[in-house]
Amino acid sequence: MNSEPESLPAEIVDLPLIRIAADLSAMAWEQMLAWRPLLGSSLDARVVDTKTSPNDLVTRADAQIEALVRGYLLKVRPQDLMVGEEGAAALDPVEFFSAELLGRLHAYDAEAGSLIDLSDDGPVLEWHVDPIDGTVNYVRNIEHHAFSVGVCEQATAEPGATAEPGAVPEPGLGQGRWRIGLVASPGLDATWLAAEGRGAYRVEGCLTDHDDAASATIPARRLRGTPSGLSGRLLATGFAYTGDNRGPQLAKLENLMSGYDDLRRCGSAAIDLCMVAEGRVNGYAERGLGIYDYAGGAVIVEEAGLKVSRGGAGGPTAAADTQAEVDRLVAAI
Repeated sequence: MNSEPESLPAEIVDLPLIRIAADLSAMAWEQMLAWRPLLGSSLDARVVDTKTSPNDLVTRADAQIEALVRGYLLKVRPQDLMVGEEGAAALDPVEFFSAELLGRLHAYDAEAGSLIDLSDDGPVLEWHVDPIDGTVNYVRNIEHHAFSVGVCEQATAEPGATAEPGAVPEPGLGQGRWRIGLVASPGLDATWLAAEGRGAYRVEGCLTDHDDAASATIPARRLRGTPSGLSGRLLATGFAYTGDNRGPQLAKLENLMSGYDDLRRCGSAAIDLCMVAEGRVNGYAERGLGIYDYAGGAVIVEEAGLKVSRGGAGGPTAAADTQAEVDRLVAAI
């Protein structure tokens, strides 16, 4: 892994979409830290509920962060579509946060006391947001949890596509050109980010905590995958929360691990993908993800010069250094 000192390039720092994603991550970071002391070892039912199983957890923090993100985007990019995991109603960040936190947001106008509309004449964008990826880790105070956002252009229907009379053909979510990705982990004190055609980087800490961001003096490390000559091969993956799905996954494990020496399972798809981009693991494969799970990390993998296959909603997602290995992982998972 390259350790040479670098700075985040101005061409990334100054991108409006990166600035917006940085604002979203700052709000999420703040709330993950604020909620954490309330999530004790007893998994208090007042702040924790379950999704599909007792270990598939959703917290009030999840819903609150998503609500704040939705409220922010309604003001800053009102023409866009936000796709979130929890379906939470919008919450206005200006009414919620302190002046100190609002002052760190790029889209906040302190004089007007409001968020700025940063709409443009470009295509409608989809903001795929996971407020806390790795919720079980977060609740149990395991460091591998993160806010994740990936942004793509809304795809248009293919010529000749059909739909019900009077309806517009639906091309599906996550099928357009991916523009940016950002993953921010308070537990690991790191932010990973990437922009189309501009590379992928890791920044220590929360992106908005760095002073004078406009001057492009933010220390960062360029991500380029696993360096040549590093011994051993590691595969990252995840398993279903319910036993009905876990059995078939375990049956495929030996084939899936062909060519790898060991397995890593950190509990956050977004961080797993960032580890592929950093070269900490050589590959990643998992079935059953939502688009919001991999949206940010997949852009980061691609901009690190590696290959990724997005599984859509519930399909096989994989990342590795070659397309041939990605195809093998997809077939095996």
